[in-house]
Amino acid sequence: MENQKLQLAKKKVKAVKHWYIFIAFSIVGTICMIFFKRYLVTIGTPGMWSWLVMIGPVIWWSIVLFKGLIIHDKFPKFFKTWEERQIKKFMEEEEIKSKKFR
Repeated sequence: MENQKLQLAKKKVKAVKHWYIFIAFSIVGTICMIFFKRYLVTIGTPGMWSWLVMIGPVIWWSIVLFKGLIIHDKFPKFFKTWEERQIKKFMEEEEIKSKKFR
């Protein structure tokens, strides 16, 4: 029981750590896209193309937001229960397979 709690805590810490790395790359990517947009404006590219470039960071930051909500348990419990159901399902499948080969 204690080992499961430790494993769960390690898994959560790892997920939060990866989320912060994801944020760092998102910041760098967004800055690059802003400079690219400025470059497109300075060479005279039509306005539509320069704004299409900015759709990427908007979608990207939406993903960052949802991932953060899921990691910090602020999202609906659907995802948590779904994950538990999948784990249970895979464990049952493995048990059935192991019984087959006995």
